[in-house]
Amino acid sequence: MAAETNSGPAAGSGYWNEIRGKVGFYVKLGFLLFLVLLLLFPLALIENLVGERKTRRDTVVSDIARSWGHPQRVTGPVLLIPYRYTIPPQPFVNAKGETRMTPAETRIGTIHVLPEAVNIGGVIEPTVRYRGIYRAILYTTALKIRGSFAMPDLKTLSVKPGEVMWDGAVFAMGVYDLRGARGDARLTWDGRPFGFKPRTRSTILGPGLHAPVALTAPGPGATAQPIIFGFDIRFTGSRRIAFTPVGKTSTVSLASAWRHPSFDGAYLPTKRKIGAEGFSATWAISYLGRDYPQAWKSHGPKGVPVPMHAIARQIAGSQFGVSLVTPVDFYLKAERSVKYGILFVLLVLAAIFAFDVAGGLSLHVFQYALVGFALCVFYLLLLSLAEFAGFLLAYLAAAAMATAMIGFYAAKVMGGWARAGVIAALLGVIYGFLYVVLQLEDYALLVGALGVFAALAAVMYGTRNVDWHALRGGPAPKQAPKAAPN
Repeated sequence: MAAETNSGPAAGSGYWNEIRGKVGFYVKLGFLLFLVLLLLFPLALIENLVGERKTRRDTVVSDIARSWGHPQRVTGPVLLIPYRYTIPPQPFVNAKGETRMTPAETRIGTIHVLPEAVNIGGVIEPTVRYRGIYRAILYTTALKIRGSFAMPDLKTLSVKPGEVMWDGAVFAMGVYDLRGARGDARLTWDGRPFGFKPRTRSTILGPGLHAPVALTAPGPGATAQPIIFGFDIRFTGSRRIAFTPVGKTSTVSLASAWRHPSFDGAYLPTKRKIGAEGFSATWAISYLGRDYPQAWKSHGPKGVPVPMHAIARQIAGSQFGVSLVTPVDFYLKAERSVKYGILFVLLVLAAIFAFDVAGGLSLHVFQYALVGFALCVFYLLLLSLAEFAGFLLAYLAAAAMATAMIGFYAAKVMGGWARAGVIAALLGVIYGFLYVVLQLEDYALLVGALGVFAALAAVMYGTRNVDWHALRGGPAPKQAPKAAPN
């Protein structure tokens, strides 16, 4: 009886200890999973903050561009020739219900003629301007524009020679933001000089300039010779410059000391060279590769207007050019780094949990939370420091501060520097890997995916022999002493 009395409480105590160990294991694991989900909230706030700062930067850059010059778009040149067209009499019903005919009406339309050849050569001189902590990429460009026009085929356009007002012809060139014009541009047209005036006098070209160039009507049976033109223009802009292939053959050659060009638009350069000294690029485009004609008039049969907005869209859709960009700015890097945040939080907390369970540390959930929030603070430090010190120095400083803070804290709560050193080493590997991924552009996703795979494989390999059932069970129950024989 004495044996039963002694063995009963001891056995019951061991059983309840095992139950408490299992419950405590699962409760802590559940709290950790909840903590990981909870840390998504500060990470999301930091990601939103990155977006806000980026928007603020873009607003400041736009303000600088408004003063210096917007991204420029060069459209043309186009030869505008006025002509007379007649609206025939149209029937209408008057107030008495009688059908009457309107009188024939003569109006003035415009023939748009695109050049036979356009050759544009230019140098883009980049400059960087600062406002506070923000910077804007600006440029000044000097363009040499040469080419030739042929007289329009009036028969194809269904225009009679007597209807054309040759003396009212206008040479027009679209330049999106003429506030950045520098100096006085003068046109040489068929060997004669002409001065430019503001406005293009064409809804298709938008803002720009024009020069009146009186033409002479070609004589009967005469073969019109191409008209040679040329002019130089200098203006300022920001970030991007674009052109349109208006000639039967359009050639654009650009050079700049900027080392990070981004070629975009409907056509890529046929030749390009990018190096430490900058870039050079050449586009050679045939009119066969575009959707709009070489000449058209503003009104069709019976004076019906031609949908000029459709032609304007086609011309705008044929733009090509180059942007002066920063390869990967620190806002984009910071935004990309935050996206890896939850993964890094999970890895570090999992490593601390492994020490906790295997070493019997019995860490409090609040201590896990402090480490998790410390990992989130790294991204806030990175963003704030990068705006002043550049991304590399900011990253090194933020990583060192976060690693030191977590390392010293881990040394205290985990009972020594050996375990804390493992956590600090893990943080060093994580931050080093993240920096490599952030520096990549084309291969960032591939390297990131391989890194995640390697981390998961390392965890699986390192825990392959762990008896998880033994870790969760708590202290083993004590054996009751054997009863003495009667």
